[in-house]
Amino acid sequence: MAHEDLEELLNQYNWDDGFDIPKAILDNPHCDLALALKVFYLADGFAYLDGLAEKSGLSEWKQFIDSLYNHIVGHKYKVSGRPYEIPLSKVQKYKCRKKQVPEIFLTDL
Repeated sequence: MAHEDLEELLNQYNWDDGFDIPKAILDNPHCDLALALKVFYLADGFAYLDGLAEKSGLSEWKQFIDSLYNHIVGHKYKVSGRPYEIPLSKVQKYKCRKKQVPEIFLTDL
């Protein structure tokens, strides 16, 4: 599947259906950093960065988002030149920086 097809699949995906499709998208060799960050934020990555995962009783979500966070920080996904605008406000980014969230989650591509 090409990158554009993966993004279209993600755009049409219903997150109430679980994590199998997002995992397949992330495991595809055409998945780049822009798409991985999009998956991260669509999966409520801000809640994870804000520390709400520890308080959540959603173990499947926590496992998914934890793994994705580690893959992004570990540079599993390559920068391809495709743009991605981080969907956080200036205040949210400021709070994340105070918590020492890695810049990769705060800087637009």
